[in-house]
Amino acid sequence: MFPPVHRPSDLRQMSLLELKQLSEDIRQEILSTCLRNGGHLGASLGAVELAISLHYCFESPGEPLIWDVGHQAYAHKLLTGRWTQFAGLRMAGGLSGFPSREENEHDVFGTGHSSTALSAGLAMAWARKNSAQWTATIVGDGGLTAGLSFEALNNFRGRELGPFLLLLNDNQMSISQSVGAMSTILSGSGAKEFFELFGFDYIGPVDGHDLPALIATFQGIKEHYAGRPVVVHARTQKGRGYIPAEEHPTAFHGVNPIFPNQKHVEHYSDVFGECLCELAEADPKIVAITAAMPEGTGLGQFARRFPDRFFDVGIAEPHAVTFAAGLATQGLRPVVAIYSTFLQRALDGVIHDVALQRLGVTFALDRAGVVGGDGATHHGAFDLSFLGMIPNLRISSPACPADLPRLLGKAVESGVPWAIRYPRGIGPAPFQKQAENGIRWHRQVEDPKVIVVALGTSASVAVAAAELLKSAGSAVAVLSTTEAKPISAEVIEYVRAHPAAALVTTEMGAIRGGFGQALVTAAGPRGAAVSVVGFGDHFISHGAPAALEAAEGLSVEALATRLRQFL
Repeated sequence: MFPPVHRPSDLRQMSLLELKQLSEDIRQEILSTCLRNGGHLGASLGAVELAISLHYCFESPGEPLIWDVGHQAYAHKLLTGRWTQFAGLRMAGGLSGFPSREENEHDVFGTGHSSTALSAGLAMAWARKNSAQWTATIVGDGGLTAGLSFEALNNFRGRELGPFLLLLNDNQMSISQSVGAMSTILSGSGAKEFFELFGFDYIGPVDGHDLPALIATFQGIKEHYAGRPVVVHARTQKGRGYIPAEEHPTAFHGVNPIFPNQKHVEHYSDVFGECLCELAEADPKIVAITAAMPEGTGLGQFARRFPDRFFDVGIAEPHAVTFAAGLATQGLRPVVAIYSTFLQRALDGVIHDVALQRLGVTFALDRAGVVGGDGATHHGAFDLSFLGMIPNLRISSPACPADLPRLLGKAVESGVPWAIRYPRGIGPAPFQKQAENGIRWHRQVEDPKVIVVALGTSASVAVAAAELLKSAGSAVAVLSTTEAKPISAEVIEYVRAHPAAALVTTEMGAIRGGFGQALVTAAGPRGAAVSVVGFGDHFISHGAPAALEAAEGLSVEALATRLRQFL
C-alpha cells in the first residue's frame, strides 16, 4: 500500500480519526509481513498505539526513543520512513528485525538483547542535562525482570538529568508469562511506591491502546514533569488485533514464515526436551532452569511434567547460571537451557561459579550457529570461542539430532561442567554410523592428500563436499567429531600421522578461538596447508541460514571449491 506516513512529523497533521485508522493499517502491515517473513509479532501488535502517540508527542530523533529488546519496535520502523522497505523485514539486504543505528537515524540505540534501554537512556539524559529535549525509553516484554535494569534504576536518584521518560509497556508477558516478584508488583498497587523509591514520579496505569489518553498523558508530562524522571505505566495486550495471538500470546511472540500445507517437523529443541524428560523420569536429581524461555528452549513439557524441578528465573541469565551452581553443590544435576547468544550475558558465572569449582552443571545451548532473520544480535557465533578458553569445561556439538540424547545423557551423568551446542530448527538425517568416542569416519583414506575434520553439524556439509570430488578420484579423508573440548586424542593422532596432507577444519562458529584453531595448535607443525573454515571476524547480518552459511564458506559448493585447491 502507499505509505500513509513518510516521517513522524506527518502524524501531527492527522486527525484523531486518521490516527486510529493508521493504527489499523500498521497492524495489518505488521501481521502480513510477519506471517510471510517471520518476526516478533505479538509484542509489536501490542505497541502500535504507544509508537503512534510517542512519535506524535516527541520529536525524534532529537528526542530519542529507545526501544528495549526491540520486539516492540515494528510500528516505530513504519513511522520513521521505512514503510516501503518493511516488506523486506528480516530478509537478506532488508530491514533488521531490531532497531539498528546503521539503518535509520531514529534508531538512536541498537537493541536486541533485553534490558539495556535504561542504562543507555540514563547516559543520554545525563549527557543532555542542559537540554530541554526529552529522552524516552520503552521497556516491556519482561525487561524489568533483569538485573541490568535494576542496576540502571539504582543510578537515577540524585543525578542531574535532562527530561527523561520511562514508558513501561506492561503486557503481563516477557516471551512467556512473566515471573517473579517484579511482575507481582506491577500487577498490584505497589508500582507507584516502587518507582518513587528510585526517584521517579509515577503516572498510571493507563490504557496503552487509548490513543487520546496516551497523547494527553505524554503532552501533560512534557508540560509539567521536565525537571525529574517520570514513569508512565501503560497496560497493553500482547498480540492486539489478531485473535490467535491474543489467545495464545506465548506461541505468537515470534512466528516463523507460514507456508501452505506446512507440516510439523521435530526440531533440536524438541529432541532435547523429550530426552531431558526421559532422563528426569529415571533420575529425581535432574532439575531444569531457563531464563524466560521455557517453550523456545524445549522445556515446556518438562515444566508441565516436573513443575517442582523446573525453574524459570525470568530474563536473568547470570542468576540462572549461579543458581544452577548452587543447586549442584547440593547434589542435584542442573541443566541450564539457554540460547547461545544469551549465555554471553552470564560468562562470569560460567567461569567463576561453575568451572572454577568443577560443579556439575550442564548447559544446553540452543540456537548455536546462524539463526536467520533475527540477525547479528541473536546468532550463536561465539560460544566455542568464549567457552573454549575456560578450564574444566567440556564442549560437545551433535552432528545430527540423533546424537543429542547420547551427549545429554553423558553430560548430566558426568558431574562435571559440560556445554552442548546445537542449532535452531531441524538437523540433517541421522548418519548411518554411530559416533564412537565422539568420532565418525565418513571417508577413511590410507594416504590422504586432504584431511577434513568437521565439528558438529558442519559434518553434513563436509561429507557432501567430499562426495562432489569423489568422481575425480580425490584422496580426501573426512571425519567428524562431536567433541570440541577436549579434542579427541584419536583425531589429533590421525592428523599428526599425516603431516603432508592438507588439513581443513569446519565448524558453525567463529574461527577466532574456535575448534579449528584449537586442533591446529594441538596437531603441531605441518608440512602442508591448513585451512580453518568457520565464521569470519565480523558480525553476520540477517537472512536465510543457508545463504548466511554459504557466505562464510560453509556451503557444499564453497567447501568443495576450497578442497580442490589442495588436490
